[in-house]
Amino acid sequence: MPTMTDFDVTAVRARFPSLAREVAGRPIVYLDGPGGTQVPGWCLDGIRDYLTTHNTNTHGAFPTSIESDALVAEAHAAAADFLGGTADEVAFGANATTITFAMSRAIGRTLRAGDEIVVTRLDHDCNVAPWLALQDDCGVVVRWVDVRTDDCTLDDDSLAAALGPRTRLVAVGLASNAVGTINPVRRIADAAHAVGAHVWVDAVHAAPHLPIDVAALGADFLVCSPYKFFGPHMGLLWGRRSLLEALPVYKVRPADDTLPSRLETGTQAHEAQAGLLGTFRYLEWLGVEQGGAAGEPGTREGRRARLQAAMSAIRGYERSLTSPLIDGLSAIPGLEIHGITDRTRFDERCPTVAFTLEGHHPREVSRALGERAICTWDGDYYAYELIRALGLAESGGMVRVGLAHYNTTDEIDALVEAVSEIAAG
Repeated sequence: MPTMTDFDVTAVRARFPSLAREVAGRPIVYLDGPGGTQVPGWCLDGIRDYLTTHNTNTHGAFPTSIESDALVAEAHAAAADFLGGTADEVAFGANATTITFAMSRAIGRTLRAGDEIVVTRLDHDCNVAPWLALQDDCGVVVRWVDVRTDDCTLDDDSLAAALGPRTRLVAVGLASNAVGTINPVRRIADAAHAVGAHVWVDAVHAAPHLPIDVAALGADFLVCSPYKFFGPHMGLLWGRRSLLEALPVYKVRPADDTLPSRLETGTQAHEAQAGLLGTFRYLEWLGVEQGGAAGEPGTREGRRARLQAAMSAIRGYERSLTSPLIDGLSAIPGLEIHGITDRTRFDERCPTVAFTLEGHHPREVSRALGERAICTWDGDYYAYELIRALGLAESGGMVRVGLAHYNTTDEIDALVEAVSEIAAG
């Protein structure tokens, strides 16, 4: 995998127009990626071109509608290549939370009182609340997987205890949006399948950092959000075809009942899909230029390989940034990082680091960093159960630093220097 020395971050940054922005004479430092990443120029171009040249609805008998149909089909095919599925197994929506709520309603229609769903205390609430709601809707029982607070990883014994003959679904995140932990989803999926349960994977936080292969993960359903991996604001669902075809989804009566149409209620954001194709073109470029893949960006042949190569290059570079980030923050008096800090275990985490600073409220720290043009998040980031398990709910949660592959060691140095100044008062 590419390291810090052979990954050309300067060439990457040149593809992201927003990185040139300054605030009060300072270059802005985007460390807020877990809430939404910046987008490459190709994404912007795709949105602009669609709205100025092709904008209309689908399934018409005139040029712009025919062009829109082709664009929508290509967006589904490219998204499938990104995840490792097929185009008819992919559906778009507003965001991962909205998709999960809609799909949970459909899945709930197949369940009976007493059936069990397993959720974890490490997940974003978008992969918890929809399943909790089924307790009232259809009488399911929700079982919990606890978290080990010393390193913010899932408790294996708790998982084993939660699974049983009545388990119908296990909902688990591929990576924690709060502390960066990468969960052993394949192992969890195997355990779930052994008791006859399906697996719903929230890959929102993992998608900008890891290559995703739905088959290798053992997923039955997987959701992510393109605006978290350098694309427009939208959501993305993948599901096994046989399961998607069987689900009693809610839809209007005249709607097409074939996949993926039966899953996409109403008119979709075609301009966002055009932008997403631009994002995939950028990732293909990265896969060729820095991942060693072959082929021409924007063509179907070899697209899956180019996208995987891009994500592998991203993973390698971000892995090389994790040590200086954690080492720098750990050296600050009064600062505590919550999550995996052992460098021999960095393969178990994303470059997302959350910390508390003694004597300083997280919002105070994040605001002070913002005044230095350094963007970070504070609070619980909807990792509702984790923050409570850590005992931080009443004290403002944590400060979260989320690196992306366009960040640099200079930006890490600027962050560490700024936090040191804040700690010193």
